[in-house]
Amino acid sequence: MRADRRHHAFTLIELMVVIAIIAVLIGILLPVLGSVRGKARRAACLSNARQLVTATNAFSAANGSRLPENRTTIDDSTYITWRARFEGEGWMPGGDAWACPDHPEPGPRTERGYSESGLTCVGDVESSYALNGHVLWRSRITDDSARVRDIVFARPSHTILIAETNRIFGDLRASPPVVANYFGDDPGPYGYWHSGEGTYAFQDGHAETIAFLDTGSPDCRWHNGRDLSEDFFVPQQPNEIRQHDHPDWEFLVPEVYLRN
Repeated sequence: MRADRRHHAFTLIELMVVIAIIAVLIGILLPVLGSVRGKARRAACLSNARQLVTATNAFSAANGSRLPENRTTIDDSTYITWRARFEGEGWMPGGDAWACPDHPEPGPRTERGYSESGLTCVGDVESSYALNGHVLWRSRITDDSARVRDIVFARPSHTILIAETNRIFGDLRASPPVVANYFGDDPGPYGYWHSGEGTYAFQDGHAETIAFLDTGSPDCRWHNGRDLSEDFFVPQQPNEIRQHDHPDWEFLVPEVYLRN
């Protein structure tokens, strides 16, 4: 008897069914993989922010409880930022520790070469992070450490010290007039690229990824509930203590900061 040598092969319909199943599986897996990668990048950004707060607290402990100055004047025409000092003095490592993996194009920026208060920056780091300018902002200061001590914070776990930014400058403010200046197509300086949220690190050492509006409601986490000094944009009495809630921010900020 002659052996049956017929070969079994996929029909066109069977092949199309297999391809369709594979396509469905890829369609299911790709968003999951993208979500996992996004969470990993967010976790890396949170880790960077926590490192910065830890470094800031270490600096404070070594400098009589004083926080770092935002900028230090070198001579009559130049200055360096706190970021340059932190890296140069070994308070923070260089490289990826300063950069959020999700930072939008053109990537982390630097203040180097720009001017502030008539001085030119000659030392800075390409960074995704800035100091809270309501707490630490002065110009033309030659001191290495600020006049503000960490013991003045009424609520360390509620007070922003480090904020994510896409701007060149090493410090940020968030008074309503400042927020209003960024109304329009420009998304402003505050972090928004973690699914509409930004990374913020607090004086007590913890970090959160939260929406920009949540930094001002129900009370302003930029001001700590207490004005540490008279605010240049919204003058207060030095001894005034009150909530700084900003419900009006919702009418001032660009859509990129609004909740979906």
